[in-house]
Amino acid sequence: MNLSINFSGLTLALLLLATAPAALASYADQDTYAGNLFNNWGGARTKLAEKGIDVTVEYKADLWNLASGGLKSGTSYNDNLDIKFELDGEKLFGIKGNRAMVYFLNNNGSGPNRRVGSVEGIDNIEVGTNTFKLYELWDEQSFFDDRLSVLIGLHDLNSEFMVNDMTANFIHPAFQVNQEFAQTGKNGPSIFPNTSLAARVNYAPTKETYIMAAVFDGVPGNPDRPRGTHIDFESGDGALYIAELGFTPPAADQGDTVPNKFAIGAWTYSDRFDDLVTVDSAGNPIKKRSEGVYVLSSYQFYHDKNKGRDVGAFFRAGMGDGDTAQTDWFYAAGLVGNGWVPTRPDGELGLGFTESHNSDKYIQAVGAANRAESSVELYYRDAIYNGITLQPDIQYIVNPGTDPAVKNATIIGMRMDINF
Repeated sequence: MNLSINFSGLTLALLLLATAPAALASYADQDTYAGNLFNNWGGARTKLAEKGIDVTVEYKADLWNLASGGLKSGTSYNDNLDIKFELDGEKLFGIKGNRAMVYFLNNNGSGPNRRVGSVEGIDNIEVGTNTFKLYELWDEQSFFDDRLSVLIGLHDLNSEFMVNDMTANFIHPAFQVNQEFAQTGKNGPSIFPNTSLAARVNYAPTKETYIMAAVFDGVPGNPDRPRGTHIDFESGDGALYIAELGFTPPAADQGDTVPNKFAIGAWTYSDRFDDLVTVDSAGNPIKKRSEGVYVLSSYQFYHDKNKGRDVGAFFRAGMGDGDTAQTDWFYAAGLVGNGWVPTRPDGELGLGFTESHNSDKYIQAVGAANRAESSVELYYRDAIYNGITLQPDIQYIVNPGTDPAVKNATIIGMRMDINF
């Protein structure tokens, strides 16, 4: 029954995509805000932007059905509301090179991964606790014609570090944040859905190169009070240090996104964490440093301007310490193409694969466990109306949770994204 309901919803979505106007982007060319559901809000958006305030209101709703395997069959949903105020410091206060962000976030949902039991997760808007919060609050000052910038405030690390624009529309979380890093810390690193105070420096020696470094409070939010926003400095929080060096050669007809990117990075916590296996003479876990390195790359290897088609490939990988957390190495790879569906010039297809590998110490600690969990995701994303996109999505999870007792899972979903 669940399968038939899910496929009916998928069929309806495909019909909507097939019958939607084929060239919505042409309207957006006439007006900066024409691509939004409510366009210019009667001119209010332009007036705010002229004063230095750019407003974004975006809502995502995901519906999932576990078709087979996993822990418990059935249907789940998640939703996510972003409310952002981007502030231009020069227009507002006369401070050249200054900008700021005020970002509110609201999440609800029943959590599809509770049915699947995946190590990596299923949905990048799934949260453990439904709540409304102030998500980001920072100020950035640029110097030397924007070659150097300094940012201070409540900040999402993954908005700048470990970012690959080509993977932005995958729903599986590990395509945005490597699993060996996402699992770290006492409450995760400073990424969705919990952020911490940070100081970040970014220097661009050339237009195509950059080097970034940042320090974050080691424990974002408050693990004991998950609702709302908490900026706490408890003893033992420590700090998370991260640095990244990157190269972004231009791509043909490149817009706001960066399809070509090659980067390497490293991270470490100042605090130490319990070793999964090794203990001292009193039987207490030895404390070890949590640290790791990562690489990411993407390249648009085919582009046909006349036909409006392109294809790119991506790869990302990382390695952790192997002593303090479950995953010791991870990788993801795949392809993303635009304009390949007839009459759908803005349609995007994505196919990706991930694998999270268990460390020797984790297997020793838990006993029976598969060596790795892997996943495959296939999606198609397209606009059905100004500001509204639909994204049918299917994922297949091999060895969910690396638990030998859990069968491979097939989960079918649909994302609706509304930009107001």
